Amino acid sequence: MVQSPAATDEVDAYQHLIEEVIAGRGLASVARLLAEMLGLPAVVGDEELETLSGFAPDGRQLSSEETALVPELRTRVHFDLSEEPAASTAPPTLHVRDSGAFHFAVAPIVLPSGIVGYVWVIDSAGKVSDRAAKIVSHAAAACAVEMVRQQAIMEGEARVRNSFLEDLLTGSITSSNSARRRARFLGYDLRGEHRVFLLDIDHFVEYIGRHHIDEQGIQRLKERFRRSVDTYMPGIWTRTMIWEHSDSIIVLAPAGRDRDPAAVVERVEELRDNVQNRLSGPSISAAVGRAYSDLTRLKQSLRQAEHALVIGAAVNGPSSTTNFDDLGAYRLLFHLREQPELESFCEETIGPLVRYDGEHDSHLLETLSAFLELQGNLSQAARALHLHRNGLLYRLSRIEKTGGFDLDNPSQRLALQIALLARPLLLQKNGTKVSYAQRGERR
Repeated sequence: MVQSPAATDEVDAYQHLIEEVIAGRGLASVARLLAEMLGLPAVVGDEELETLSGFAPDGRQLSSEETALVPELRTRVHFDLSEEPAASTAPPTLHVRDSGAFHFAVAPIVLPSGIVGYVWVIDSAGKVSDRAAKIVSHAAAACAVEMVRQQAIMEGEARVRNSFLEDLLTGSITSSNSARRRARFLGYDLRGEHRVFLLDIDHFVEYIGRHHIDEQGIQRLKERFRRSVDTYMPGIWTRTMIWEHSDSIIVLAPAGRDRDPAAVVERVEELRDNVQNRLSGPSISAAVGRAYSDLTRLKQSLRQAEHALVIGAAVNGPSSTTNFDDLGAYRLLFHLREQPELESFCEETIGPLVRYDGEHDSHLLETLSAFLELQGNLSQAARALHLHRNGLLYRLSRIEKTGGFDLDNPSQRLALQIALLARPLLLQKNGTKVSYAQRGERR
């Protein structure tokens, strides 16, 4: 394709690219103009080299399959900006070639927080010229200006949205009509029932410490977390409001006509799984509160989701989705976990079994848990534990002798069930430093 006259001079090229940004035409316009200038397919991507926008020289928008960098190339795209003080205005360009004939020239989009994206062009006929590579660098600099503009807009919108949701979900709203008007201004309809669910980075402090992530890295991780949610949310809920709070993302969503709790949890789990896979690092957990039409009760939905998140982490571990309505007796025990009497009760009830397991490398506690969970059905419990029936009977006899209780006594069985339910909550509260430590896992 004949190159545009705009590309005859590098300075002119940069001027034209910046004009696209000043005119507010966005990143897609930069990619389109770059492709036209160089007569090569041009792409703007995010910090993970996922395509945001790509164009052919004739103005045709390219699919992600046409623009993608294969994993082999992604591992070779690395920039050390420590010796590039002007990286935001004159980013370096890297030349890479795949196993075939395709040649790529890649430049980073750099903000003060670090690399936030990349620009690249693709040449299937040979090596991208040095002159073209410099224009790719100019395009990356123009994209940096556009991303600063977008970031400022998004931060302004986020402040207004976060302020509203904080008022709504912490009970500071004094008028439901006023709240609905504010929500309409932000593009959200507060009529009908709504619920809160949240997504949280598991063990956030431990994760950043283990991976030695500095303040800039923490900010980038949170930005990636939010962008990942934004990427997958439209396919699951058509309209939501999002409040970024610490290392969590709190979502207000309409209940709509979906009255099946299992279906709601399934949708949240789909979102959680997609976000976790996209982040490719920390694990993500999610929790769901109840739906309410009374706006003054939405703060309860948030508290329920927060409690479900904590309980889910204790009972189900990381990478889980927990529904408040599925918690049963855990809801009561959660509020009692700060009471010394609950820990004393658990110690007196199942402490001897835990100590016996620790001393003999046995599995009495997990055997008891399976037996009670399956309502005393010996055949089902034996299958679940991969034991012969006689082996299960021997363990149950040992449990009765060690703990000093009768498994045929309904009151004692109830006490054991309560202690087993409370145990993970106490372990979570105290770490693993309670006297009956180490949670039993079914084998």
